[in-house]
Amino acid sequence: MTGRVAALFPGLGAYSTGMLRAAAAEHPQVAETFGEIDEIAAEYGIPPVSQVVLHGAPMPLGEILKLRAEIAQLAIFGCSVTVYRILTALGMRPYVLVGHSFGELAALVSGGAFTLADGVRLVCARTEALADWEGKGAMAAVGANVAVARHLIGALDEPDLVVAITRAEGAAAALNLFFARLQLPYASHHPAARPAMSAFLDLTEDVQRQPLEERVYSPVHGRRYTDADDVRRSVAEGLVRPVLFADTVRELHAEGVTTFVECGALNALTRCVELTVPQVDVIAPLLDPADELAGLRRVVGEQPAPVVPMARTSEDRRSRDAVLARLRRLYATALEYPEEVLTEDALLEAQLGVDSLKQTALLGKVITEFGLSEDGTAVWDLPSLGKIADHVVRAPVGTPR
Repeated sequence: MTGRVAALFPGLGAYSTGMLRAAAAEHPQVAETFGEIDEIAAEYGIPPVSQVVLHGAPMPLGEILKLRAEIAQLAIFGCSVTVYRILTALGMRPYVLVGHSFGELAALVSGGAFTLADGVRLVCARTEALADWEGKGAMAAVGANVAVARHLIGALDEPDLVVAITRAEGAAAALNLFFARLQLPYASHHPAARPAMSAFLDLTEDVQRQPLEERVYSPVHGRRYTDADDVRRSVAEGLVRPVLFADTVRELHAEGVTTFVECGALNALTRCVELTVPQVDVIAPLLDPADELAGLRRVVGEQPAPVVPMARTSEDRRSRDAVLARLRRLYATALEYPEEVLTEDALLEAQLGVDSLKQTALLGKVITEFGLSEDGTAVWDLPSLGKIADHVVRAPVGTPR
């Protein structure tokens, strides 16, 4: 890595089926971190989070969200803290830590403001404070800048709402804007949740902050935290205030940050960075669960031994391109999405909001479309159209396509 490095901590939704399982075999930080999380979570009557994340059949996010709300949130929080611990043990020295929304808790723990145990308590308190808002409202990603999004909301004539999801979806479609609902339990950053701020502060009054060991920048407050800040209150305010992540990225880039590392699953934040500032290096080490160990090494410049792919003929390459084109048409029709958003790297669940049940149904259509045989492949092994195309192309010789 060259230049200054920003460690990014994603928010709710940063979950990938099977995350950390490969890393656990090589890095003791995985078991250590989740062991401590389990110990504190037990104080709240929460079953071991490690059993869900690291053991048994890998569970997709949609299934975890059916469990107690703390399970998914502690899994995401624990993943971010764990990845940061692994990367710093490997030699990463970040210039600044940045948490996005819920990710601020992991950033503050990693930056030294709270112990891991108190971080778990903060996550549980946050979940309890927001219990009345769980399942009420929704969030969506719209392919537009802030100004366009605000005009879209204003055009709905719903002054008591931040976003009216159903009507916004129709308006976005009319404007040919990408729109995807997010798998989140709350309509986060909504002013209506203001009573949750007081509840959170009451529940966490015994949590003591520590002196910061690293710089931590808040996209909610638009500045670095200092040891003079009442950080608990700042976190509480983040429940209702917007997250100005793009502004944060521009400011840090102006300070000389040229490498952005996603300390968590998937690549939601590094993808935003790529779209915000030019000519920067972004690394999302846990984007592909099958590539975790190599991904973590890449952050600190350790290159895994090269894998020499089997040579493909021009006919093979044309075959994959044709397969991908057919997949895009199939998925665009079934999901009613514009084909241009269905890129081969776009993650169906995390980025496009396609839950595991829909993915399973669509995989059945793929099997029918290409004349494949059932082989037990799970949807979490095929998280994008590119992966599905590779699976189709690699089907046994003689399988009709």
